[in-house]
Amino acid sequence: MTILALFLIDPPEKLDPPTDTTLAVMRESLQRGQRVCYATLDGLRLWRRVPQATVREVEFPPGTELFRRGPAFELNLAEDCDVVWMRKDPPVDLAYLHATYILDFLPSRVLQINPARSLRNFCEKLAPARFAGLQPDTLVTRSVAALADFVARHGKIVIKPLEDCSGHGIVMVEKGTADLADGLRRATEDGTRFVQGQEFLPEIAEGDIRVLMLGGEILGWVRRIPAAGDFRSNINAGGRCVPCLLGDADRALCGRVAGWLKKESIHLAGVDIVAGRILEVNLTSPSCLREINQLYGLHLEEKILDYVMQLLQERKCR
Repeated sequence: MTILALFLIDPPEKLDPPTDTTLAVMRESLQRGQRVCYATLDGLRLWRRVPQATVREVEFPPGTELFRRGPAFELNLAEDCDVVWMRKDPPVDLAYLHATYILDFLPSRVLQINPARSLRNFCEKLAPARFAGLQPDTLVTRSVAALADFVARHGKIVIKPLEDCSGHGIVMVEKGTADLADGLRRATEDGTRFVQGQEFLPEIAEGDIRVLMLGGEILGWVRRIPAAGDFRSNINAGGRCVPCLLGDADRALCGRVAGWLKKESIHLAGVDIVAGRILEVNLTSPSCLREINQLYGLHLEEKILDYVMQLLQERKCR
């Protein structure tokens, strides 16, 4: 029988087709003979304990980056889907969390990449804290006073929202600046929002290394360089990708988290490394596959689909 793969994504008009990892995986899924559909969270629902969605089938006409959409139809995810790819970008807000509750009702035969429970239970920016010595010194708080003490200790820190991605909302603050108190109040929304404060690593000027992990194994990597005048290396924040070597020390860092990724069935992840430290483990929608492919002449989506097909075969044989 034909495999049906459903991709839960942001509205197609918000995608950046030349750099979008999801589109590459969609295209390869079609090449493997799968039936590929997409839905947004607006179309996801739970009725009588059954996850359902309004979906559209996709195809990629020759020479196009973005898929062509077919007519909308209703899909019973529990009965009709073989693979559900949760590829909606953060923020991990209430709508995102509620979607994971719905996906929890999928039967075990449906392969989830990544599983709803893992997306809900683990914060990308806090995942490295599960391993001693992996993170830079880090404080999670909504207290302006506690953040001010943290700035005084380190001189310069980076403040990050816990729920967002792509460099959104990330700011750097420094001891002695006139607007420090105002900046801390804005970041915490006057002490009502938890944020991550992290010691600033000056090595970020040379970029970070994004390592894609598949099934707990290293799939590919690339160095991301911040734009001039910025400290954020995220591609959506103006960063650019360059090829690099992945040394033994960085491979060992990835090995430290590999067992946890396997245990939690986090099939596809992105590990961000700077100066021998892991800044975060991207679980929601790991990216940079297209950039890695281009720089190294690879087709990593083929390895991802090989992995998926193997998992589906194992489920079939149970």
